[in-house]
Amino acid sequence: MASRRGRSDPSLQVEFASCPVEAGLGILGRKWSLLVLRTIALGGPRRFSEIARATPGITHRVLAMRLRELRDHGFLRATGEDTRHVRWRLTEKGEDVLPILLTLVGFGSKWHAGTVFRDGRARSLPEIFDRDYVSRVLGALLVGPVEDRRSRPRAIGNAALMSWTATKTEWTAASTW
Repeated sequence: MASRRGRSDPSLQVEFASCPVEAGLGILGRKWSLLVLRTIALGGPRRFSEIARATPGITHRVLAMRLRELRDHGFLRATGEDTRHVRWRLTEKGEDVLPILLTLVGFGSKWHAGTVFRDGRARSLPEIFDRDYVSRVLGALLVGPVEDRRSRPRAIGNAALMSWTATKTEWTAASTW
């Protein structure tokens, strides 16, 4: 990656005007942003109260701010008949965060297995999610934009649903969708 001083990595095929990681972390790097997106990606369209329950520790004020920021930056859209029945959904840009979330699941499952799993045993993504799903989501990174919208990964479905168990401080695998 080209640095701000003009040095570049010989494996790069383009010169960057600025760091794409820094640009991507603009909103995604804010506290709670990825966890809010994770909750919606795992469970599909969610109401405010459902997101709050699935994200222990987040205050209602901060959740409202993050939802507004994620909407304003194009990651989420609010749908519903009136303001009291709004459901938050991922947009196309929000769906493009799925490979990042999946990669973080893999990292956490490998390097923080003692915290993530009861037995403390590290696991790979194919041990957690269906192999085809992992290939489809991570493969989208390599092949670029998907022209056929029907083949785009929509949410983390067809795989073990990871849900927060409020009575315990651990992730547990729930039933598949």
